[in-house]
Amino acid sequence: MNIYVAGFFDTRYRLRPYADQMWHKGHSVVSSWLNETQKPDLMSKEIFWKKLAIKDLAEIKQADMIIVDTLDITPRGGREVEYGFALAHFQTKHCWIVGPVRNVFHELADKRFDNWDDCLIDIPNVTNNPVNPIVEIVNGDPF
Repeated sequence: MNIYVAGFFDTRYRLRPYADQMWHKGHSVVSSWLNETQKPDLMSKEIFWKKLAIKDLAEIKQADMIIVDTLDITPRGGREVEYGFALAHFQTKHCWIVGPVRNVFHELADKRFDNWDDCLIDIPNVTNNPVNPIVEIVNGDPF
């Protein structure tokens, strides 16, 4: 499953270990902002932010699930825009919240957790039953 983690940019270091745990469960964490690089010197802030916004929306669009971290209060609204964009695709995306409900739209989440440990328990482990297609062919069809 492709998972997008949305949160306050300044908390990316706190969120990276949770993304790693999802990866170890066999999922792809598509939120590249967790490992964002700094703005190139020759690029304006406006162009850089526009490129980041377009990239983030493209990543959310390809995700099967968005998990929004609301544990921290943020002076900016990026995670809320990302969550709203995912809600607009609610028929194709699971929307989860980790942390308190901070606005009426958070009530639309499919699931809400008080902390990341509880959330990670609910994310299925897809690496328990790996299927190796080469072994399946060899076992199913003797050459």
